[in-house]
Amino acid sequence: MAHFYPAILTHPLRNKACIFPTEDDCELSSSDINSIIRRNPYSFNNIFYKPYIKRLQGLKKYKAIKRQYLKFKKNNIIKTGENPGFYIYSIIDNEKKQFAGIVGQIPHTDFVEGLIHKIEKSVPAMVAKKIDLIEHTGFIAKPITVVHENIEAINQIINKYKSKIPLYEFTRNNGFIHEVWQVLDPEDIQLIKDAYLQAGQFDIIDDNNYFEALHAIYQKKINEPDNLFSGQEAFNYFPAFMISQNQVKIHEYKKGVSPDFSKTFEEVYQNLKQHFEIEVVTNYDPPQKGEILFYSLQGKYKLKPKSHIDKQLPDSVIFERYILPQISDNHTLLSNESLKFCDGKRSTKCVENQLNKGNCKFGFIVRPMDFDEIKQTIDLGIAIPYKSLYLEPRPLKGLFIYEI
Repeated sequence: MAHFYPAILTHPLRNKACIFPTEDDCELSSSDINSIIRRNPYSFNNIFYKPYIKRLQGLKKYKAIKRQYLKFKKNNIIKTGENPGFYIYSIIDNEKKQFAGIVGQIPHTDFVEGLIHKIEKSVPAMVAKKIDLIEHTGFIAKPITVVHENIEAINQIINKYKSKIPLYEFTRNNGFIHEVWQVLDPEDIQLIKDAYLQAGQFDIIDDNNYFEALHAIYQKKINEPDNLFSGQEAFNYFPAFMISQNQVKIHEYKKGVSPDFSKTFEEVYQNLKQHFEIEVVTNYDPPQKGEILFYSLQGKYKLKPKSHIDKQLPDSVIFERYILPQISDNHTLLSNESLKFCDGKRSTKCVENQLNKGNCKFGFIVRPMDFDEIKQTIDLGIAIPYKSLYLEPRPLKGLFIYEI
């Protein structure tokens, strides 16, 4: 079975824990990030998005990011731990739903040996950019989310630490409560390692591009001539936030097509009729299995696959295979930033607002997958399209930094 080890991580000092980390970029608009930078000089966003850094390109930009990162370390805003440990990480959302998992590291060899699966496709161009970023800055800002089946021994460890005083406890502006407990006791570390060794399959469910970048760096390092590495260096592992499937909530998949694409509504509508029965809808009802919602300024429509389409395919795969080619001749559209991603927690109004503002030409909403469907897809050897899954919880950037 796959291995899970304690890690040496860099994290904010206790008195900076509530003001240094930040939400993912997909949860913040450019104006949100600019506002955070103006009012919070301690925010992680300052490392990447200070105005002068944003204007730079290539190596100059990476060097500026690293200087800013090292400045935060020098000023005792963040600090690298001295001993490897696990971190129990709990997030309580503003609906009082609680998510809890453990942060540590997993060896790349486990992925090579097929003990860990990657669910979504990656985007080669984005992976290449992240390889450059990590190689020149020397860190990744948050762990990769990995899911597993429920492990009772892990539940017991998490509950044990929840009765203790946390290392961090703070509330974000969105109302989410974040709590962290550090596990340094040798007996508890061994219990956690042993519990995961008894677990079943591990699946990488988020941050696929970052994982691919870290794995490419690992492969490059071990294939260097005269490799004298011990196997214990940080690049031999990737940081992971391990969480049980029953702790994860998967949201709808929302995409908006850029107004730059030339096909008209009439052309797209006629092309979609080749593969789908199209029904006009007036109210929003969440799509069911085998249904995809199609939004345009001309109206809202429900798409139901015709008989020649395999109904066992995940809806996101049907979207990739039978809808994208009808929107554009660019069959690599999913790898293109012209598909706008609308985070799953937002309502359908997000898609409608983007259409009304002229930011998108068409919008699509696909029903979220469940883990039975994900397992079936993996067993069939089908990779789920990029950004098909939007899930909670989402670890904050900058709370657990992994240095390579």
